[in-house]
Amino acid sequence: MISIGQIVELEVIKAVDFGVYLDAKDLGEVLLPLKYAPPDLVEGDTVEVFIYLDSAGRPVATNQEPKAVVGEFAYLKVVDASAVGAFLDWGLDKDVLVPFAEQHRPMEVGHSYLVYIYVGIDGRITASSKIDKFLDDEKPHNFKPQQAVNLIIANSTDLGYKAIINHSHWGVLYKNEVHQRLSFGQSKKGFIKHVR
Repeated sequence: MISIGQIVELEVIKAVDFGVYLDAKDLGEVLLPLKYAPPDLVEGDTVEVFIYLDSAGRPVATNQEPKAVVGEFAYLKVVDASAVGAFLDWGLDKDVLVPFAEQHRPMEVGHSYLVYIYVGIDGRITASSKIDKFLDDEKPHNFKPQQAVNLIIANSTDLGYKAIINHSHWGVLYKNEVHQRLSFGQSKKGFIKHVR
């Protein structure tokens, strides 16, 4: 199933003056505007795109790659603030909103924050800095010792560093086992040493 907030490969079904329409299955025909469409695309070709909603609430495609897709965490910079919340640069022309209700603490323009990307109740892609509510350590996992994982450094503690493992669970990097400088929001590769 094709959904908002993911990178997918779609087939070109029609070319128009202002772009190409792609077959997004359940979402219907989705426009890839001319400024994002490779010039040689023709009907029947496939193209990798990211799908989000435009300002009118219609699905639209882009070949710009976001810094995180729905279901992932990222360390993003606030580029604007308004009466509804803070807007973060996530790699697309259209910034992602963090509503006031989803801010762990008030966000300031020019500062970066660790956020989770999700689809809000209005169907729009939204971000939240209340990351604990998106990490469920009670949820089953299949981590095994020596397994390679992706880490996002989220905090420092007396023991070392808290890290988000594969965008799903909390983990700890013990101070005496870290032999480099780590910074908040940094993405790293790591290995599972022990599962509690």
